[in-house]
Amino acid sequence: MDRDPRSEEDQDADWIFAIDDPHSLPTDRLPGREEFDRYAQPLLARRGQGPALPDQDRPGTEPDAVTGAIPAVEGEEDGSDGTDDDTVAPLARPRVVSYARSGTTPNAEDDEIPIAGFQLPERFKDLGLFDALRDVLALICLTSALTTTFTVADNPVLDLLGRISIGVALAALVAVHALRWIPAAPPLRAIRTLRVAGMAPALAMALLVLGADLVLSLPVLFAPLPDGPPVGVGVGVSLLLLGAILGIEPRAHEGYLPQERARRAARRLLLGVGIAAAAALLLALVMIIGRLFTTGWAFSLMTFANTLISALLLAVVLASALRRERSWYVFSTAVVAALAIAALADNTLGLQFAAPISVARGFVYLPFLLAALGLMISRSFVRSMPLSFRRTDWLVYSVRALELSALMHSAAVLWHLMGALAATSVPRPGGPVLHLVDAAVCACFVLVSVFGRTALLSRPAVSARASGVVASLVLVVVGFLDVIVSSIATASGAGLVTGGVALVLGIATALMLTVPAPVRDEFGAPDITRMFADFRARDNGRVSLLDLVPDVSGATAERKIFPGR
Repeated sequence: MDRDPRSEEDQDADWIFAIDDPHSLPTDRLPGREEFDRYAQPLLARRGQGPALPDQDRPGTEPDAVTGAIPAVEGEEDGSDGTDDDTVAPLARPRVVSYARSGTTPNAEDDEIPIAGFQLPERFKDLGLFDALRDVLALICLTSALTTTFTVADNPVLDLLGRISIGVALAALVAVHALRWIPAAPPLRAIRTLRVAGMAPALAMALLVLGADLVLSLPVLFAPLPDGPPVGVGVGVSLLLLGAILGIEPRAHEGYLPQERARRAARRLLLGVGIAAAAALLLALVMIIGRLFTTGWAFSLMTFANTLISALLLAVVLASALRRERSWYVFSTAVVAALAIAALADNTLGLQFAAPISVARGFVYLPFLLAALGLMISRSFVRSMPLSFRRTDWLVYSVRALELSALMHSAAVLWHLMGALAATSVPRPGGPVLHLVDAAVCACFVLVSVFGRTALLSRPAVSARASGVVASLVLVVVGFLDVIVSSIATASGAGLVTGGVALVLGIATALMLTVPAPVRDEFGAPDITRMFADFRARDNGRVSLLDLVPDVSGATAERKIFPGR
């Protein structure tokens, strides 16, 4: 009897006098456009069956990762440390949800959803999925660092210190989980301290190897280096750096909640990684110019070509995070995660992008790339990104994949042209002919990627989806053939410039365009046209509720004639 009798009515969320109306608009005057948009934002979010996105320009307004509450953090101008936990109410779920002909069933509560019939015991209910995945990835990276190349010059001191730091980090990772889940009353503060103290030696060791390679390479920066670099940064250093960054941040089940200060620190650290990468790029360019006179122009030309590819990939990843572009952030994180997984098998596959290198011989970019990945998926940084996932996002990520394909293969065309020019002076596997053929193939990849992107953004829905799938299949087939031919001709694995990118991105784009279920209409049937309309409206910018009101200005200005008898 205490409930509102109208609560069961299927009301339109856009109706201005709906039950959920916040009653925040003035009644004595007409509201302005910005005022009405602020009022209509939660109504539009409920209309789209998704949470309202916070304002990106205001820090501290991202929704809580668990409850959906928006923290009200005002900053630290008043000297506070950002530990206040004031929040507004969680975002309301739609009042009426219809599952008729939708192909889905109502979801259970979060703590009642079993995973493949398996349900965690009660004591592990505080263990978050993403925190567990971060620890698993840190464990894999630290273990793999023991089996991959650590220093190219086989420095016994650095190798021994690296193994000791990895052992300490692994022991700390096991100890923090044992202390958290075995005792009935776990000491959370001591667990957080142990996690940081145990991972700190691994992080310091990775930075020590990078610094030692830089310092010992400076005296021989312009020398021919016939016996290799003095230290050399192996893949194990990059994996150790990634594992330490992933494991050093305390978890939610350890009682840690990143506040505004931690979120700002994560963004500043990512900016510091970008500055360090830019400094390494400048040093590499200086080395390339100097080697023109000591080693030869062919070496400098190919080193510059490799630097161009590496710097471009690193710039895409860092810019997506620093500019806080949601779609590029999610997509570039997935790309670097795939590269990190491939780096785990570097010794087996012989991938070119993860080849051991030194400051004295080229641009050391892999440690910066994996360090950026570790920061981008940390809790502190993720909580600073206003993320929202919908089914139309698969179309957005498909467009991003085609854009990355066009960008990287454009740079690959330049790489192969430089390789063909260098092959005329120094004998290279395949010779200039193979490089010219690969340049033509990469140019075809660029055209196919641009064609697929244009189709997804401008063509009618059905033909746009078909064109995107056809473009993806072309990338897969031609990329696979290019990988086979290049691997046989050069006796090495496929890298960023020999069809590997086209193969992987083609498979990913084809899956994103075909596997996810499309948006459904009001009757529960798949509606490709509506999905593409929502995707293009979202890609062009935020939709205002006033845009849904029909324009009647022409009808009102028209002169009406009263009908005669």
